Amino acid sequence: MALRPALRASAAGCSASQRSILHLFVATTPVINNASRRLPLPSRTSLLSSQVAFTSRPRFYSTEKLEKETGEELLSDETLEEALEKSQKNDDSEEPWYLQEEPPRHPALVSEAQPLPKVPKGVPAIMHDLVKFVADDMGLDELNLLDLRTLDPPAALGPSLIMLFGTARSERHLHVSAGNLKSWLRKKGIQAHADGLLGPNEFKIKMRRKQRKAKLLGTSAMPLGGDDGVSTRWVCMNLGTIRSDSQETIEFETSTGFGIRQTGTTIVVQMLTESKRKELDLETLWSRILARRGVENLVEDDLEYEEADADPNEVALFAEGGSPKVLAQPSQRRFFSTSLKRNNQVIDPPTSDSATNHVNTTLDTPTFLNTRLAELEQLQIQFAELSHGGALEALEYSDTGRHPAFIRAWNKAMQYLPPDHSWRFRLWLCVAGMRTGVQRFDLAHLRDLVREMELLGIICDRGNFLDMLRAVYLAPKGSEVTLKEQSELALEILNVMYERGEPIITTEVIVSLIESLVRSDSQEKETGELQVVLEKFLLQADLPYMGDEAVMRLMDAYAGQGNWDRFWEIWRMPPKFLERRSERMYIHLWAIMAQTNHQRRCQDAVRWCFHEMLGEKPRVKPIMEVKAALEACLRVADPDAEQIARNLIVRDRRTKEVSMYEFIHLWRMLNPQWMSQTV
Repeated sequence: MALRPALRASAAGCSASQRSILHLFVATTPVINNASRRLPLPSRTSLLSSQVAFTSRPRFYSTEKLEKETGEELLSDETLEEALEKSQKNDDSEEPWYLQEEPPRHPALVSEAQPLPKVPKGVPAIMHDLVKFVADDMGLDELNLLDLRTLDPPAALGPSLIMLFGTARSERHLHVSAGNLKSWLRKKGIQAHADGLLGPNEFKIKMRRKQRKAKLLGTSAMPLGGDDGVSTRWVCMNLGTIRSDSQETIEFETSTGFGIRQTGTTIVVQMLTESKRKELDLETLWSRILARRGVENLVEDDLEYEEADADPNEVALFAEGGSPKVLAQPSQRRFFSTSLKRNNQVIDPPTSDSATNHVNTTLDTPTFLNTRLAELEQLQIQFAELSHGGALEALEYSDTGRHPAFIRAWNKAMQYLPPDHSWRFRLWLCVAGMRTGVQRFDLAHLRDLVREMELLGIICDRGNFLDMLRAVYLAPKGSEVTLKEQSELALEILNVMYERGEPIITTEVIVSLIESLVRSDSQEKETGELQVVLEKFLLQADLPYMGDEAVMRLMDAYAGQGNWDRFWEIWRMPPKFLERRSERMYIHLWAIMAQTNHQRRCQDAVRWCFHEMLGEKPRVKPIMEVKAALEACLRVADPDAEQIARNLIVRDRRTKEVSMYEFIHLWRMLNPQWMSQTV
């Protein structure tokens, strides 16, 4: 209460005292607006607390140093007037210190937008929209784009691979985002394949099963161990190989792999949760592969060779300007030791008759290769005309170990041929020897040829693969080769076919395996079971018609095995596919029946198949080769029918009945001139 008279006195005092009080506040505090001066005067306790508040908040005071009142000088009237004008101007713009709010010190809830990964050049146009959709609409974080188009050979996901990585915030966010991406791609005309994606209905079903299982086990409050099939944490979206007219093709110095090179860019989106992404670390894995096998990102050799003075008895292996293809790094020097230099080690060049000169001159010319290949093809034709006994004599060594004439001519034609040219002929000889039953052509010989093809990268056509499959289960009599070893080699051949882009689930592959099993001399129970499995697969699988050649090969194989039930099932296969049996098939059928020399089988074949032959559309006429093969089968079915039909003259009822006998009537139909004897 004693303070109020003092303040009133100061307020009613002279102008000098007012200026001194104003000088005190201007020098020590910021300008206070009118609203602060209109407030009621606080009590003594509030003044003390305000003084403490002022001392605890120095940021609201001037940065100038305080001066003692004893040393202060009064401001001039002009300075005070200017200060008053400034205070009046700032009254409306500035806020008092007690109305000012501190900015929040916690991190902002909405972070800055992350920069999108840079899209490389020469990609399909949808790649730019895909990156924006993944970032904006799907809301994936930590986007990363890997350009793996320089991998040679390409990855298994597809040629010219580009991967886009993104992190989902939760398991639910992962599946919802992946489902939206698949729908968006479907609208763009792209049928993407998503591994690990659970649809809404599938997710609900799995969760219900999980809850039901927990209820039955009585562990509803405890998490079940193991993989529950719900938490995948990883979705791999493969958009396939997308072609674009504006896409720039990546050229390589040499082509790697087999088959037809595919064009286009394969786009794969990898969506993972944060924990799964750290666990797999796919970016590091693919980056290392790209560094090892890429074209632009090569890893330097770990072995560093120090620069050292060369020994006087050593010369550089790769000198500058020597070979156009330098294998070593420019900083590396590799040497080989030599003896003392000898002048004129080769005094005279080789003569024209020397073997070395002949080899060096012939191997570089295509004429030499064409001549040798023509000789080998001619020998193949000669061998195909031989009978089984003649083929065995042509391939089998004599008791004294002397080579037969065919093998000597074969080895002479094979001399000096490089492996990539001679391999298919060596394979043909091995398969022919295994079919003939020569002891030295066994499974080990065929396995060596397969390994050589893999190691040297020899290019072979599909026919070579089928020849290997037809011979893989063939084994000479008395061989100790097991079915397991043969099956392992067959799987190895199929694996090579798959790696080189050859289809393996085809009719010709299955027929080749069945043919090899049927021709095998093995009496094991497992061999028969494997044959039955392949036969059922051939009949039940949705495969196209195998063709006349495959049908005739299987007919030969089943006839040799004596499995006539399967023989007739294969014969009836073309009508199931609405295919016509050709003249060659009927010639083959009559020839097989005649070779069996079994009267009952030949009779059944004629009774069943002769009318089928006439019912083919277009009709198979019994003329020329078809007639000759049918007559050979008729001679086995009824040996006397031909003679009776030739000499029969129809005069009365008895002779007419004889002429209508089954096989006699058939002979007279095939030879109409014999019917003229009835007149």
